[in-house]
Amino acid sequence: MKIFVLADPETYLAFALAGIEGQAVHSGAEVLPLLESLDRKETGLVLITERLAEKNREVIDRILLEHGGPLILEIPDTKGPASGKEKATERILSLLRR
Repeated sequence: MKIFVLADPETYLAFALAGIEGQAVHSGAEVLPLLESLDRKETGLVLITERLAEKNREVIDRILLEHGGPLILEIPDTKGPASGKEKATERILSLLRR
């Protein structure tokens, strides 16, 4: 199982130095093509910064609900946690209600 990180350049650099594959992303528009190009059989975990995930919420939710898709974990970027973010339990409940 591979881990893949999608993050702003500074956050990506920290993961790259640790040997984790990924891509530095400069705008939210770059996320969709990268997520669609992932090998879902090889990639088991995608780490994405909270701010990028929020800009691509519909896509992230769709991938999370697909059978056989990778697990997507939202992480803080170098600026810290996003303010006003839903708690994990609230997020899970909202996905289950769909």
